[in-house]
Amino acid sequence: MLTCHRILLASDFSASAEAALLYAAAWARYTHARLLVLHVLDTRVAALPRWTDVFRSTEAFAAMETAASSAMERLQGHAALVGLQVEAVMQHGNPRERIIDAAVDADLVVMGTRGQSRREGGVAGKVAQHIAHGSPTPVLFVPEGGGQAGLPEAGSARLPWRNILLALHFAPYAPQAITLAQELVMACHATFQVLQVIEPNKITSYPLEAGTGLYHNLEAMKILLRKRLADIVPDIPEGPPVERLILEGNAAEVIWRESAVRRADLIVMSAHAYGVVQKFFTVSTVDTVLAQAPCPLLTVPIPRFGSYAFAAI
Repeated sequence: MLTCHRILLASDFSASAEAALLYAAAWARYTHARLLVLHVLDTRVAALPRWTDVFRSTEAFAAMETAASSAMERLQGHAALVGLQVEAVMQHGNPRERIIDAAVDADLVVMGTRGQSRREGGVAGKVAQHIAHGSPTPVLFVPEGGGQAGLPEAGSARLPWRNILLALHFAPYAPQAITLAQELVMACHATFQVLQVIEPNKITSYPLEAGTGLYHNLEAMKILLRKRLADIVPDIPEGPPVERLILEGNAAEVIWRESAVRRADLIVMSAHAYGVVQKFFTVSTVDTVLAQAPCPLLTVPIPRFGSYAFAAI
């Protein structure tokens, strides 16, 4: 059963933040968790609406804080929060740093993905990417409108997901991601697909261990990976059958395609810490999926210290 004592809702009062609020409230109601609503007022110069505001930054930030305070008051009166234990906090500083600081004391972070596309400027999207790789706790990213499953009703104690897709990495993955996905499948009575993608240009990177000699034989590799996938993600007792998929192609593109074809309304992935150097030389599959995911994405951090394992995607 899902266990959650404290949920952090990071809100910027955007349309996707409104969708995230409904999911956070439904999850809090289902698990009887306390809900912390956090808004971070970005007090960096780069956050000023116009460059000329630099010369009147005190007044500009005061106006932004007044507007944020009013928005927070309206949010606290939202119908979805009625009956929940809610604490509302507004902080100043760098949003991505403040959200990660607050995530330390939470079991789940929920936030919108506004700004992920280039059309919207990507500012909030960069914050979301940083949270995905830096949060010490799982993060549920919710697009505007909630995705294919729609949104939970205000006051609902039910999560609306019916088709859950778990995508595993070829690098270390978090067993916690598998456990959480299985618990959500049971709680939502959802179908369950588990996806691993073989990228032919990275074939020698796969940790085949005893099957190292199969690098020359793609079809044999698929058979081996399918057997291992059955061990990694076994059938759920008294749960729906697990559909295990081993496919070829670019990981992010295959995840997008399969989520659309199978009408997935939640994607679950592991997320690793991402250093500054890695950002310049390695494209993150999580970031790429996050940028265009048609439904909520739940990222589960890979423990830096503790239990983790290996699989191939």
